[in-house]
Amino acid sequence: MPVGNRALAAASPKLGLLFRAKARAGWNRFDRAMHEAPIRLAAAVILIGLIWLGLYGLFRLVFDQFERTPLEATVAIPLVFNFFFVAILAMLTFSNAIIAYGALFAKGEAAYLLASPVTSLDVVTLKYTESLAVSSWSLILLGVPLMLAMAHRANDPIFYLLFLAFFLAFIPIPGSIGLLLAWAAAQFLPRRALHAVAVLSAMLVALFVIWGMQGLRLGESATEAWLRSFLARMSFVESAFLPNSWVAAGIDHALQNDFSKSVLYLGVTLANAFFCSWVAVRIVARYVHRAYDRASTGRSGGQRPASSASGGTSGLMFFYLPLPLRLIAAKDLRTFLRDPLQWTQLLILFGLLALYLTNMPTIRFHFGGSPWFLIIPFLNLCAISLILATFTCRFVFPLVSIEGQQLWLVNLLPIRRGAILLAKFAFAMTVTLLVAVGAMSLSAFMLHFDRVWTVIHLAVMVAICFGLCGFSVGIGARLPMFDETNVARIANGLGGTANLLGSVALVTVVLAAVGAATWRSRELPEGSIPDLTTLTLCALAVMIGVTAGATALSIGATHLDRVEV
Repeated sequence: MPVGNRALAAASPKLGLLFRAKARAGWNRFDRAMHEAPIRLAAAVILIGLIWLGLYGLFRLVFDQFERTPLEATVAIPLVFNFFFVAILAMLTFSNAIIAYGALFAKGEAAYLLASPVTSLDVVTLKYTESLAVSSWSLILLGVPLMLAMAHRANDPIFYLLFLAFFLAFIPIPGSIGLLLAWAAAQFLPRRALHAVAVLSAMLVALFVIWGMQGLRLGESATEAWLRSFLARMSFVESAFLPNSWVAAGIDHALQNDFSKSVLYLGVTLANAFFCSWVAVRIVARYVHRAYDRASTGRSGGQRPASSASGGTSGLMFFYLPLPLRLIAAKDLRTFLRDPLQWTQLLILFGLLALYLTNMPTIRFHFGGSPWFLIIPFLNLCAISLILATFTCRFVFPLVSIEGQQLWLVNLLPIRRGAILLAKFAFAMTVTLLVAVGAMSLSAFMLHFDRVWTVIHLAVMVAICFGLCGFSVGIGARLPMFDETNVARIANGLGGTANLLGSVALVTVVLAAVGAATWRSRELPEGSIPDLTTLTLCALAVMIGVTAGATALSIGATHLDRVEV
């Protein structure tokens, strides 16, 4: 329960009843998952454990490197914390806005609660709590290994309590901002103007990228000048008015065993969390009925103009497909763009990735004979591949299952049913290639990566996109859930578990081959042509990705042709 909600629950018996009902429903879902999908639950626990171990090792490596130069660590560690919490602040704000909008204005439960004898304040408080609980998992996932990595520098167990307290006190601040953004979108933007939000978000990401690329104006040997420019451009994150500064300063004081100042910053964070939560919940509760009405009907009651027979603007992206498949792919693309839950999550993930790529401390550094000129781009390739695997498992896999209710209509098209997978696959490849190849190209540009290796990484990225999209569409057709309309439940079912494990295995195998090629060439001078064995390993990685995706598509198409719906 977030800050301030315990008092509200105590003052409102109906709110306490709602919280108990939600807790019981959550426990029932967990118990159902334990009995119906124990393999998926165990796989999720194992994957989270592996992610924690990997993040712990990465954070520990970074802090051990800092400890070798204590003077630089005094400056670098607070800056790292500030940048970390700024990124988390942005991510949690958008995440809470998306979740709160869906919970308050896009689900039938909200209408039922608003029509029930429960005050709007109770409804908004309940949904606000839900959004905090759902969105805070990303912060916990990153925070636990970060805390453990920092623990060896602390000499008192009180550090653990203060660290966790700062994290919990920080969460309601972006949560309250996200709640206000969700209400503002419903109140002032009609349902059909969400494309304007997409354009605005894309412009913000572009501004971040342009801002980060300002360092490219510096000369090749101007390392110190670049560092001064970077610190000057990053000075805004240390503003005393931003909550990330309070948390970073409090954790830094706790590391130095200065607990009195750490508790002072904790009090400042808690006070602002209480105030922001109270203001956001009160404002939204007062106008939630009007906002719900506008979100449900839109400001204009006019009919949406019909697309042309060739699929309209969306169909132009799939000009290479036959007309029936082009219409299906265009329909999926329009559905994707009309659902802010999908494109905003992809935009946030790759926006943060773009921000990281444009502010890498390796920009304009001379790598010379150092192996890092290959290892750092390979790590970027790994990060982008894992993000793609997350996106395809969550949003691409359910594409076939959600057609179950309208599959009779699809059967009227003059094509065999299995060919529909080509349209689904084309849509998925279009979206993933745009963001993945763009991110890889940005990484290569910022690092002045060797042209030969740039082409190799782009080819591997295309193969990974092909394999992941083929897996998600093919396994989605082989293990569909035509009776389910909830996208989250489709992704969490048996087929979703198989797709998740298969996608992780595919990415691991492909990256292992590229990693072996990278390790073989680590001592070669920059600009040299890789040897035959290295090129063979990279070609093998590309073949594995393409073959796996094509095989999954073929299996899925064969099953979809024969299945009875």
